[in-house]
Amino acid sequence: MRQGIGNSRRHGLATAVATACILTAGGSLSRSAVAQPPSPPVPTLLDPWQQAVIDSLAFPRRTTSSELLDAALRAADIEAFDVAIDYVAQLAATIDRAGDRKGEVLADLGDAFPAARLARLDRLLSSREPAVGRVMTAIRTTAGARQRDPARLAEAAAGLASDDEAVRREATRRLARGGVAALPMLVDVLEAARPESREATVARELVAALGPEAREPLLVWLGSDDVPHWAGVLRGLDAAGAADITDFVLAPALVPDTPPDARAAATAILERREGSIPSRETAIARLARRLDRVLSPAGLPLVDHLALEPIATPAAAAAAFGGAVSGTVDRHVWNPATRSPEPIRLPPRAARAQEAMHLARDLIALDTRDPAAVRLVLLAQLEGLLATTTDPMADPTTLPPAQLRAAASGPDGFDVDTAADLLDEAIDRGLWETAAAVATALEPPAVAAGAERPPVMPSVLPPVMPSVLPPRVRDTLVRALAVPDAALQFAAARTLARGAGDPPYPGSSRVVAVLDHAATATGVDLAVVVHPDPEVAHALARGLERFGYRTVTARTGREGIFAARASADTTLVLLGARSLTPSPFETAQFLLQQGVGDIPSILVVVDPLDDDGRGRFLQNLILTFADLPCVGIVDRLESFFMPTIDLKTGTELAPARFPDALAQAAGPATVDPATRAARAAARKVRAEAAATLRGELAERGWHVGGVGGARYTDVSHAVSR
Repeated sequence: MRQGIGNSRRHGLATAVATACILTAGGSLSRSAVAQPPSPPVPTLLDPWQQAVIDSLAFPRRTTSSELLDAALRAADIEAFDVAIDYVAQLAATIDRAGDRKGEVLADLGDAFPAARLARLDRLLSSREPAVGRVMTAIRTTAGARQRDPARLAEAAAGLASDDEAVRREATRRLARGGVAALPMLVDVLEAARPESREATVARELVAALGPEAREPLLVWLGSDDVPHWAGVLRGLDAAGAADITDFVLAPALVPDTPPDARAAATAILERREGSIPSRETAIARLARRLDRVLSPAGLPLVDHLALEPIATPAAAAAAFGGAVSGTVDRHVWNPATRSPEPIRLPPRAARAQEAMHLARDLIALDTRDPAAVRLVLLAQLEGLLATTTDPMADPTTLPPAQLRAAASGPDGFDVDTAADLLDEAIDRGLWETAAAVATALEPPAVAAGAERPPVMPSVLPPVMPSVLPPRVRDTLVRALAVPDAALQFAAARTLARGAGDPPYPGSSRVVAVLDHAATATGVDLAVVVHPDPEVAHALARGLERFGYRTVTARTGREGIFAARASADTTLVLLGARSLTPSPFETAQFLLQQGVGDIPSILVVVDPLDDDGRGRFLQNLILTFADLPCVGIVDRLESFFMPTIDLKTGTELAPARFPDALAQAAGPATVDPATRAARAAARKVRAEAAATLRGELAERGWHVGGVGGARYTDVSHAVSR
């Protein structure tokens, strides 16, 4: 009886894969893919039923690549895994002998077998023989690249008009396999062919087969400047049966200078789906309502937060969360060079800004003058500007005020009263970076007319801004000083210091307080350690210093609160679970109600005996802190800050647990080195600017004193306290 496969066949797979250099879309499978052959396997006994199937595969003898792959799949289906690996070994050798045709052979295999079956074979065999996974990856990658090849897809689209049925059938098959990549060619067909023609009918059926997958790339295309293709894009959206698209069709149907074909396609969609064409006023109201939803927290696309894997090292924080510390979502962007939508992974905020800008452009095209709609358009423009800056971690307070004023300019130019409304609305919506941008735009002096600005709502910037901001604008900026965001507080304080006139006025003392606090930053993350035992506190501090923190220790909650509030660099507080005066929970509440600057992350540290189940201390602690944001509960075992090392071999068994614990409690941005460095640099820049501003205020007669010194008394705040 045959028992599995011979060792030579298993070694043959490793050798064949190692020497094949199989071509893929991005290069080739390296000759060192399998550096050493695996250890000889123990043959697996087959039951009679398995043996019968294997014997049926052996005769007639299989020699072609497709026959060998089919045999491997059938063997894996009956769990004869050694035999399946044997056939993959023969397949790899056959591909290797194909010479210059390797890429074509791989692509043919990918076309001939369903991707799901290849993925299953990969999953079943790769753990037993890693080289199998590389063969399957090469097949899928090469086949996918050929299926998405624009030249082949364009040839297939032209074949839809052929009189030869076989040509049309092959063209349809190729376009179907191309998936979303075939959309540009199908749109061309829908644009050029008569609606009742055979090729247009097939194109509509292919787009309909894509269904929801076609919606987002077609909407991105409709939001581009490729006006000549709008008619085909609109017909494609209609054919896909995409839901919730009529709002995006309103502007093409109602704007007078829309090309006739596109306008007719948009009108047909509205009449078929809604029964009539709405008025311009109704369209503006609908677009404004949709934009209002998009620019809310609910408008952010959902990210799979379970993708946050255990973070072994801080450098892996972004990779563990999908390539960006905020996560990413699958979207398309318009590529002007190729004149087509291309897939990309975007942070949620950038994806939201993309949809918001589409709606804003439609409102601009409809020439809306409704104040509420105009404010939404301006918010969308600012969000788009901030989400698409070269550096996604750029501090909005460092952007040129002229650029921000241009984005915040309505039909009649930049208006400080409108900007004040915009600031209020951004704060209410939680768009704090946008609010900081508006506060920066309000900062005098005015930018000279004709300064370069992005292509946003047409406007004419005023040559001069008010030398002193009106009281209403000043009050809005004072309100921004209470938002727990350091960048927004600083932007508002800087604008008030330079444009609100001389004190006293309600909030003037808080301006100095914000500048004083910003000036304390040195650009190095600070961690405050609160523990009643000084020896434990210093041990925790030493652990944090391994991860780049400056540290300050405190024995009571009260001392910890003052230490945390004393520096703008405070980003983390380690709080002993048995600290006193006040209790840990009250201390955390005070820290989360930070009066000035950013709110730090908090890790509550339990002692080794705190998890004794008899007193249920740890259980009660978890329940107590469950509703507080950015708070985690951790231990202080040695493995928290130090990697676990095998004492015999000296190898690292597990990394330190601190980065993952902090990321789970407060998000991966808190441990990502790039984000930490960017935030620290922004704090340092604000500190230098705050020092300069304090000097300007002293020259103007403000009593600024030293950092934390005497300030003007703010009567309104004193009464509220």
